[in-house]
Amino acid sequence: MSVETAQRSEVDVAMARSWLLVPAVGSEVLAAAAASGADSLIIDLEDGLPFAAKDEGRACTAEWLARNAGWVRINDATTRHWQRDLDALRGLPGLRGLMLSKTEAPEQVRDTAEKISGVPVVALVESAAAIVAVDDIARTAPVCRLAFGIGDYCRDTGAGRTAMALSYARSRLVNASRAARIGAPIDGPTLSRDAEVVRDDTRLAREMGMTGKLTLASDQVPVINTALAPDADDISWAETTIERLGADGSRVTHGGHLPQLARAHDILRRADHFASRARTVGRPRARPAGSRGRR
Repeated sequence: MSVETAQRSEVDVAMARSWLLVPAVGSEVLAAAAASGADSLIIDLEDGLPFAAKDEGRACTAEWLARNAGWVRINDATTRHWQRDLDALRGLPGLRGLMLSKTEAPEQVRDTAEKISGVPVVALVESAAAIVAVDDIARTAPVCRLAFGIGDYCRDTGAGRTAMALSYARSRLVNASRAARIGAPIDGPTLSRDAEVVRDDTRLAREMGMTGKLTLASDQVPVINTALAPDADDISWAETTIERLGADGSRVTHGGHLPQLARAHDILRRADHFASRARTVGRPRARPAGSRGRR
């Protein structure tokens, strides 16, 4: 896929599945990432760059966003690099949004929005303090989604990376997002390069109610996209449910039917959205095989 084609096939931010973090180290690296099929490209000015390379990274990012599209992960608001990042990004035509590192308070979001207005913000939640404040962060404009920084959260809290150890934090992000009426949260990256591990982690995130996933590796992108898109069984269930209950609910007979119908419509809406993107980039629509998930 060319960079130009990738730019034409952007996915709605609320539905974006794969969020590929790429350090700002050169246009060739960014071009390869943009052509990977990731729903969202995030140019990384934070952990992906050592302090000595921050200025070069900002220059690289500005050059890219002058002609191409992308998100940027900026340094957290408590550092001197935060202001420098914003100064370098202001007014760039390709800037699609900001990922704010180590967000711990609504004020950090508002301060960021005052510096660069009119772009959405993904708030990266990476600490115990952030989890405590996550409801207020989610309700703060222009936050459009929350993302889970697993590595820093584990370092801050001493928690392990097991599903049980992280279930409370993930649930807090899911519930805060829903209550704030923003997109479902984005899970943290899987460090293993094993495709089965990535697939299992992504399915776990989906089971928790998350609909996106950060990744540091372009070869994880197709695994994530497939695992977070409705599969053949999901689509079949949705179509059968709508046929049985009526698209407008005209054949609903008890209280359990309406949630099922809403879920069915959501599945088909997401399936159509991703199928449309696949056709844009020249891939035929496919309904991958897979086990029917819990409804």
